Amino acid sequence: MSRAYRISVSESLNRIVHADDGVCSKLELLPLLSREETAGLLAADLAARGFVQEGDVAVRTEADGVRVAVDVTTGEVSVTLAAQQEVELTAVGEVRTNAPAPTEATQKLAREKARAKLEDRAQDATEALREEVTRKLEGRLRDLKAELDAISNKVTAEALKVRASQLGTVEEIHEDAATGSLTIKVRV
Repeated sequence: MSRAYRISVSESLNRIVHADDGVCSKLELLPLLSREETAGLLAADLAARGFVQEGDVAVRTEADGVRVAVDVTTGEVSVTLAAQQEVELTAVGEVRTNAPAPTEATQKLAREKARAKLEDRAQDATEALREEVTRKLEGRLRDLKAELDAISNKVTAEALKVRASQLGTVEEIHEDAATGSLTIKVRV
């Protein structure tokens, strides 16, 4: 009767895992003015809120890493968050054999098992980081939605004022910040 021997091989893995998530939307801007005029109003409002113009896109990166980009010509908005994390993992691969001394084949098999475990754990770490990024992004989206709605409302109000002045002489403007209503009296 032969004895069963266990061959164990330990492997380690150091890796930087990356995860990112994002969402795209579009500002609802009424077509009251030409695209260029609306883009100018939108760019001005975004600049006042800390956005930096990079071509047709206004970009702001928050302290928590959330990147908000608004294409001023189309109103397309993208909100993204990326993160990376260094992981240090170790795993042991085991093989049972009848030979008292480990052979190259049994060591190779044990090493492959250990590496497979490491890859699974690295994948789990990546997925955990992605879930964390998604949670953070979802939390920030509520705040950003309110800000983006305010931007859309302000740009629309400014566009209405410009359009009213194009139609005739503006005699009176009433804005109610509480309700968001805007009344413009124009003499044509």
